[in-house]
Amino acid sequence: MQEPKHDAERMSFQVVRFITFSDGVFAIVITIMVFELKVPDLKLDNPAIFTDGALWKHLTDMGLKFLGFFISFGVVGYYWWVHHRIFGYALKYSTGLLWINFGFLFAVAILPFSSALLGEYGAYENMQLPYAVYVLNICLTAFMNYWLWIYISNPKRDMLTRKISKARIRLGTYRSLVIPIIFLFSFLVSLLLPVLSRFILLLIPAILLWGMGGLERRAERDEKLEIKKTSEKKVPEKKALTVDEKKELT
Repeated sequence: MQEPKHDAERMSFQVVRFITFSDGVFAIVITIMVFELKVPDLKLDNPAIFTDGALWKHLTDMGLKFLGFFISFGVVGYYWWVHHRIFGYALKYSTGLLWINFGFLFAVAILPFSSALLGEYGAYENMQLPYAVYVLNICLTAFMNYWLWIYISNPKRDMLTRKISKARIRLGTYRSLVIPIIFLFSFLVSLLLPVLSRFILLLIPAILLWGMGGLERRAERDEKLEIKKTSEKKVPEKKALTVDEKKELT
């Protein structure tokens, strides 16, 4: 695939533009999602009763919308964090990486729609399509995130700021797969227990934060060993002094 045509000295600046554009998309997506949480209009009640009880009833009816927003906000925030970490390793970019990133941002950009669809119709237990669309959107986002990671981390493309261990690459892969697997399991549960299935998603933070602690420590240990080996190779070997050199020192 054709590579970007610009001076090599401008590469770092282009990478910054690349990341800044992506950050802007994430910021807009999170902002749009909150627009779906509309303030209840008590004037639509018949008869209109302006009381705390009436307002509380409207708010409790919006419970699934609040839960959906909380989950979607967490998912978008997580993928922004992952995107930040992935490009922390990127020294340069290619046209291929540009298009993969656009595909990833496309999947993120349609999350407000699928989240709003779920919030509007997710309370109807006879409807499976809203949650299916939402889960499909999550799986697409996770797949594009996985593609980004394996593209950048591939040592053959020479896009990394430094060499990373195989354990680190596996860790990134596992993290990419955790969210879609749990969402797919949640969707299967929703066929029988729609409300309970949403709370299964709350397991995601626990698995990401604590369930992969061992893999994180192993990746850090392997990378420290790799850095140590590399630094030892760079230290020049001391050669034995000749007789004349010894005389000069004495």
